[in-house]
Amino acid sequence: MILASFGTTFTGSRTFRRPLPLAALAAPFASAATQLRRWQNRRRTERALEGMPLDLRKDIGWPSAAPPERRARSTRSRA
Repeated sequence: MILASFGTTFTGSRTFRRPLPLAALAAPFASAATQLRRWQNRRRTERALEGMPLDLRKDIGWPSAAPPERRARSTRSRA
């Protein structure tokens, strides 16, 4: 009988695991920091664009801060 081990060592009936490397423990924190940095950069860019005059924002194709208007529903019933 052949036992395959993937990152563990089998000794009798006990299973011993290797400790996680420091990089594996720090990965979630690094990911959170990266996401926070991206959010800050995106928010800073949006604030800079929203601070520009309306005509200039319109020329570069930036959407207005106002929510898009909804089309009024027709009260006529469709036949």
